[in-house]
Amino acid sequence: MADSHMPPKHQRNLLVLLPCSAVKPYRTSQSHRRFMSAITTNSAHQVMVTAPLGLVPRELEEIWPAANYDIPVTGDWDLDELEVIRDMLERLCSRVGYSRIINHSGVDINIEGIEITDTRKGESAGSADSIERLRNAVSQADEEMSLNSIKKSQNTLEQLRALSRFQHGTDAWLEDAAIRGRPPIFTIMKGGEQIAMWNPRTGRFAFSKACLPSLMQSGTFPIVELSPDLDWKGDLFSSNVIAADSNIRIGDEILVIQKDSLVGSARAEAAGWEWPEGAGRLAKSQHRL
Repeated sequence: MADSHMPPKHQRNLLVLLPCSAVKPYRTSQSHRRFMSAITTNSAHQVMVTAPLGLVPRELEEIWPAANYDIPVTGDWDLDELEVIRDMLERLCSRVGYSRIINHSGVDINIEGIEITDTRKGESAGSADSIERLRNAVSQADEEMSLNSIKKSQNTLEQLRALSRFQHGTDAWLEDAAIRGRPPIFTIMKGGEQIAMWNPRTGRFAFSKACLPSLMQSGTFPIVELSPDLDWKGDLFSSNVIAADSNIRIGDEILVIQKDSLVGSARAEAAGWEWPEGAGRLAKSQHRL
């Protein structure tokens, strides 16, 4: 989050800092429903301030660990937590280049060169006065900074692109894609064909067979190589894999090649250090081309 994640392109001018909530994902909590109703533009980058993780942007709140941790929300911060949060925030801001920050988190921050508006004023985040200050600050920023909200479907696509960059290091496969469906589950289409689905219950993209060549072309997805004389029919084991990337994580989408050609995909069930000679099943097959 501090060193590499980039928010959606239309959300890189205005940053809105919000407190976390006990309910996960945050957007389903009563407090965040009130915050989101007060943030009247989707050109604001919403980022939650939380003790165990530091900062969690709205576009990543549905994946592990942001959607899974369970720590009591007290509103009190120790010095180590504050140091982590402020350090992460300074590094994020220096990379993204926000012009203004609306701080509704309750954490005192000061970043040189960036205008900061405190909408809490020592009150609770959910008080009527705090919510009204948040609403007014966002409206003022929207007018003064000439922010342009985009269509809801395009905003969802840009958030999924940011999510893909975070999980897979690329969003190239989403170029010219379109979104269908109702939240929280989205179908991703390209050229009239389904290429993937996003389901927050699994916290990852489910890619279709049609998407595999695009994933291969991106050059960021882990690759495993099958024995050249193998007639691949089942899952991946040490008996049929001869080479594999070392950076494989459990749950990763793996591209399977044979004789230098893409032949399918699998879902990793073993971390990279176990490949290619680990005991038991290394990955469950997904698609075959």
